[in-house]
Formats: sequence, C-alpha cells, structure tokens
Amino acid sequence: MHKLARFSVNYPTTVIMMVLAILLLGYISLTRLGVDLLPDLNNPRLFIDVKAGDRPPLEMEHDFVEPIEALAARQHKVQNVSSISRVGRAQIVVEYSFSADMDEALLDLNRALADFSANSDVDELTVSQHDPNAAPILLLALSHEEIDDLNELRKTAETVIRNDLIRLEGVAAVEIVGARRAEVEISTDAYTLQAYGLTADQLATRIESYNRSISGGSIVEMGLKYLIKGVGEFSDLDDLRNLIVAYKTEGS
Repeated sequence: MHKLARFSVNYPTTVIMMVLAILLLGYISLTRLGVDLLPDLNNPRLFIDVKAGDRPPLEMEHDFVEPIEALAARQHKVQNVSSISRVGRAQIVVEYSFSADMDEALLDLNRALADFSANSDVDELTVSQHDPNAAPILLLALSHEEIDDLNELRKTAETVIRNDLIRLEGVAAVEIVGARRAEVEISTDAYTLQAYGLTADQLATRIESYNRSISGGSIVEMGLKYLIKGVGEFSDLDDLRNLIVAYKTEGS
C-alpha cells in the first residue's frame, strides 16, 4: 500500500490516464453487453407424447411407455429417459448430451418410433423438441355466427388456419386447444342383446375390431418398397348400421 501511494504521488498523470482508460473500457463494455429476455438456449431434450383412449396409467406404462423407453434409450448420446403416465396419456422425456445434434436426434427418434406407432394400438404419438424460445406468444379464438357445429370449426382450424400459420417464417408450432370432435354414441337394449345371446362387451369388441387400420408388412418389387396397410375404419353411419356383429346357426 505504501508503494502504491508513493507511485501515485510521483506519477499523477500516469495514474489519471490509467483510471480514465479503465472507465472508458467499462463504458464500452456496458453499452455492447447483450441482454435477451429469452436467450437462445440449447436444451438437449425430446418429448414423446402418447395418447391411447382411456387406458389406466398401469396399462399405458406396460403397453406403450416401457417399449418406447427401450427404443429411446438405444439412441445415440442419450443420457437419461424418464416418463409420466396418466389416464389415456403418457409423456416420455429423452435427455441427450450437450454435444448431440438435436435436429439429427429428432429425425432418428422419429424413424425408430415409426414401426412401433404403425403396429400398436396407440391413437396418437408425437415427438417434439422443447425450445424455451417457442413459448406461446399469440392466442387466437375461433368463432362463427352462422356455424353451430363445433366439429366443423375444428376441421377449419386444423386443415386451413393451422396449416397456413405453421408455414409462416419463425413459427415453431401451432396447437389447437378446446376443440370438440364429433362422436357416435351407440345405445344398446339389454333384452334384445340377451335374446340374441350377446353381451355389451362382445358388441364393443366387434365394433372395435372392425374400426381399425392394420399394418400388413411390405413388398419389395423392382427396387421399390411398398408398405401394405389394411384400412378398415368406419367412414359414415351406414358402415355401423351394416356391421354384422355375430353369426348364429339355427338351433344355437
């Protein structure tokens, strides 16, 4: 301290110039310091959302979550896989190392889950990359004075508005919330079912077995690979009305 005081007394001009240089550098650094409310963070995680009717959490975990976790754990540079199972829905979080290329990881994971999604009873399986910069910044409400059918509004939102918005530059994702889908309710008569020797469970199983699409493998011909898929989903109410639920022989 004594030497510093002596140096300052003997060389006042040098000390003043050093102080001014430090203040100048501090001012330049402060004006050029970048500030971002939502900084661009590299979050090495992929999220897998699974929807499958109203299955209980234990069944969701056994039928869907465990096979998906096994597939995800085998991907390159995966460090951890965790999941949350709910009624009819599950979310699997796949964590990668910070050196992983997340765009490539997203493509690889989609390819790995393609066969599982085609050959399972899952209703919907989506893989997305969580991005802190992709937080919702715009909310839109859709209504129409002359349209009372909310299912038609949903179709318009999904096929027209969503497709137009997702193609805009800078838009990461468009999510539709609160949409209503048309449902067909089948009412049964216990006495009629009993007269034909049927139960409600048998009727539900028969309808479910016909209303599904089944993967039939693939065929390779002339260097081209063709995927075979049996489409048997109902398209209108007449398909339900004409459905044969059982065959009975005389005397049975």
